[in-house]
Amino acid sequence: MEFKGIDVSKWQGNINWNEVKKDETEFAIIREGWGKKSPTQIDKKFKENYEGAKTVGIPTSCYHYSYADSADDAKREAEFCLENIRGMQFEYPVCFDIEDRTMLSLSNRQRTDIVKAFCSEIEKAGYYAMFYCNLNWLNNYLIKEELLPKYDLWLAQWNVGAPSVPCGIWQKSDKGFINGISGNVDLDIAYKNYPEIMRNKGLNGFNKENNPENIHYFEYTVKKGDTLWAIAQRYLWSGTKYKEIKTLNALNSDTIYPNQILKIPK
Repeated sequence: MEFKGIDVSKWQGNINWNEVKKDETEFAIIREGWGKKSPTQIDKKFKENYEGAKTVGIPTSCYHYSYADSADDAKREAEFCLENIRGMQFEYPVCFDIEDRTMLSLSNRQRTDIVKAFCSEIEKAGYYAMFYCNLNWLNNYLIKEELLPKYDLWLAQWNVGAPSVPCGIWQKSDKGFINGISGNVDLDIAYKNYPEIMRNKGLNGFNKENNPENIHYFEYTVKKGDTLWAIAQRYLWSGTKYKEIKTLNALNSDTIYPNQILKIPK
């Protein structure tokens, strides 16, 4: 089982998400921010990219770039991340990016505790946590035996035919090309059906599918000629209810596309 994805940040500029979708992109991991709480440390394209991907039906996730120098510091970074993603819904894990050179002055014990502290806070808040690093960091700067049994790995390993170690997501290139994005973009492969995991376990803003009492929407596949107004009239008996559909699906416009999956409030 493999799913093709990308990871993006403000450095990709303005993204045409409709073209990205047409290029068979199956998920997008979007940088949320970095470090501890500061209005200048939220990726300025985070919400725009999240809404753009959601609008065309691309499953999403986010990652937080770390500068933490202690476990307590990592907890504060997690709090900052959680504040920024409040109210959002992710089909893929919330990822902790540990790779900054400033952390090389720390010990393997300290770096490992930093990963644990961030991921633990993310899990406590009802999200599926994952950590990101390259193969060198995994083998030489972290105590991988403590992390891999507990957290999924997003492994950066470029210019090889396959990842050297088992991982949930493999970042296979930093020089990919995707329609709708100018310049290079990171290319990823996911080896788990994360959207199914999130829905079945009720994580990342989803309710458990096996508990009907928790389901407050049903899914509708957009057909050619559909409009939000017409769908609202059809299922909610009032055209004014289209605002509820927009809110539930994080749509920033009235534009919808054939084959897009929409959540319709019950």
